Amino acid sequence: MHQPVMGTDLELQITAASVAAARAAEADLVTEAKRLEAVFTVFDPGSDLCAWRSGAVAEAGPELARLLAIAAFWQVRSGGAFNPLTRVLTDCWHRAEREQVPPSRGELAVVAGSIAAPAFAVTEGGGIERRRACDHLDLNAVAKGHVVDLLATRALARDGVERVVVNAGGDLLHRGTGTLRVGVEDPHHAYDNVPPLLTVLVADGAVATSGRARRWFQVDGQRRSRVLDPRTGWPVEHGASATVIAPDAATADVVATVASVLVPPEAVAFVDGLAGDGIDAACLVIDAGGGRHRSARWPADEAPA
Repeated sequence: MHQPVMGTDLELQITAASVAAARAAEADLVTEAKRLEAVFTVFDPGSDLCAWRSGAVAEAGPELARLLAIAAFWQVRSGGAFNPLTRVLTDCWHRAEREQVPPSRGELAVVAGSIAAPAFAVTEGGGIERRRACDHLDLNAVAKGHVVDLLATRALARDGVERVVVNAGGDLLHRGTGTLRVGVEDPHHAYDNVPPLLTVLVADGAVATSGRARRWFQVDGQRRSRVLDPRTGWPVEHGASATVIAPDAATADVVATVASVLVPPEAVAFVDGLAGDGIDAACLVIDAGGGRHRSARWPADEAPA
């Protein structure tokens, strides 16, 4: 089934001991997805995230604090290639679209410099310390995956549920019995009627893709990627897409974002280096010319569709 959530479609596949158990699990997950959206979304001014980032609420609740802690970790770990304040740079490019005048690199460098230092940090007690204004905070690059993880965990905790696949706008997680074959889109031929570039087998894990194939700014007669490098504010031109396999969807989601920002060899090195943090991730980065760059843990059994 499909359900709109977090600004995208939520798709659930549930295998259970009975039809009744599957339907009950489905109804429960839809209700829970709506509740989580009210915590994490930037699209509802009344959400917990919007209330906290505006300062209307001083303390982040435990669910929001957990997601903020995940975002804080990845901003530091990625050297700023992931930044939850990238929206201020996106706004520069939206203005450029309206005015049809591209921003200068100098202007973008100033804006990028203003968001380089983390706006919040995790305290020793596990709370969140706001260090400066967070009005433009947007956690969507990790929130969708986090919601997917929470929903899958909830599904498998229900009696009779044996397997669940949760997909939120391409952030996909398989949990439970069996395996799942997942297609990787060809970013140079990103059309719904075109077969996947290849497929990979996933068991009890997540897949996410980030890239420019379906997202761009149209400025002064040129298409520019909506994937922005938070360190410079400039659209990423060297890569077409980055697909990441990870133990959970939040990790796959945010690491795919990082890998799409870094140049391909750096992206591969970054993902391989996550093993030192105890994170078993793999990536396939497709560059602007169609070249494929695989990390050491990328599955050897990939197959063309």
